[in-house]
Amino acid sequence: MNGPTGPTGPTGATGVTGPAGATGATGETGPTGAGFATAYFNAVYSGGQQEIVPEGDVTFLLAISSADDFSFTSGSTAITVNTGGVYFIEYILCMRPTADNVLNAAFAVTINGLEFPLSFFGEFNNQLNDSTRINLTGSFVATIPDGAFLTLRNKADTSVILAGTGIDFQAVNCSAITLIRIANA
Repeated sequence: MNGPTGPTGPTGATGVTGPAGATGATGETGPTGAGFATAYFNAVYSGGQQEIVPEGDVTFLLAISSADDFSFTSGSTAITVNTGGVYFIEYILCMRPTADNVLNAAFAVTINGLEFPLSFFGEFNNQLNDSTRINLTGSFVATIPDGAFLTLRNKADTSVILAGTGIDFQAVNCSAITLIRIANA
């Protein structure tokens, strides 16, 4: 027969940590992320003069862009964005006063025919002379869907004259627009 168990003694000191085990095998490579590729488009109308009637669109002649992200025909007003995303857009217009020495200009970028609210910029001056040139600049950020078309539209109640000559008899760009994709949509 066994007798009763005696009291438990004090816990001993913790032993030394053993050596680290071998490193496990490397796991499988995960799928590639969506990524992001920038895209750019720049068009100008160089030299000459262009009269933009109320609700008329600016014409562009020369353009460069990243491959396949945009479609554009020289001498047209519409730029097609083939690859949608979030874009930084900037436009610049070199304007001259009308025959009565007034400059009354308001422009906006349209996306699929609708003016984008953040793109409205303008200038008014009724004390100019015929040789004065005023640059109007607008810049903003917009989300543009695949296949959308953009134009730069005169929103003033009067015609606006874009002037690409008359500055020391040098031809300059009377209009320019730049689109840069800064993020995926």
